[in-house]
Amino acid sequence: MPHTRRDPWPGHYVDGSVPSADDLQTLVAVLGDARTEQPLQELLAARPVLLRVLVPAAPDVWIFDRRKFGSEFIPDFLIAYRNSTGICWSMVELESPGAATLTAKGRPAAKLAEALGQIRDWRMWLRKNIAYARNELGLTGLDAEAPGVVVIGRRAGIKANQAERYRELAMAPDTVMSYDRLIEMAKARRSDSAQ
Repeated sequence: MPHTRRDPWPGHYVDGSVPSADDLQTLVAVLGDARTEQPLQELLAARPVLLRVLVPAAPDVWIFDRRKFGSEFIPDFLIAYRNSTGICWSMVELESPGAATLTAKGRPAAKLAEALGQIRDWRMWLRKNIAYARNELGLTGLDAEAPGVVVIGRRAGIKANQAERYRELAMAPDTVMSYDRLIEMAKARRSDSAQ
């Protein structure tokens, strides 16, 4: 049987590369009402095209919702995408839109520190179990150094005197971003596709 673009994970393939206007409106509405990350997790699982903006533009993208690493670790999302070098991966952790990102002293707040710790835990697990992840879980090409993305809080929660520290978090090896930035990235992807 010949391979298709949807291979190797046809059930996780994301049709479409640009969020629709309805996708964006729904994200904004759910975000406005959300007090925890759960409604956002559900929405992003139902409309994975919204997560495509977290990886470079690629012809083929697959998104795994709450795929377990063994019995102990469960990333909110794993994103695989195919480019000229092969399959690349990103690991995504969602936190509450109401969670603080930084403390008054500019240090990662508790929920952010926990999320970054989870990504480190996933990497440690992958370093020890990479053959299992690739062969038994079927996560071809995944490696422990896949970039992590934490989506947490709202931009309004960042004080002016914390902006520089926050920018550093946004450029660290594991990207930290607000839900507002996710919306802006989705809008930008729509604008770019219209040109």
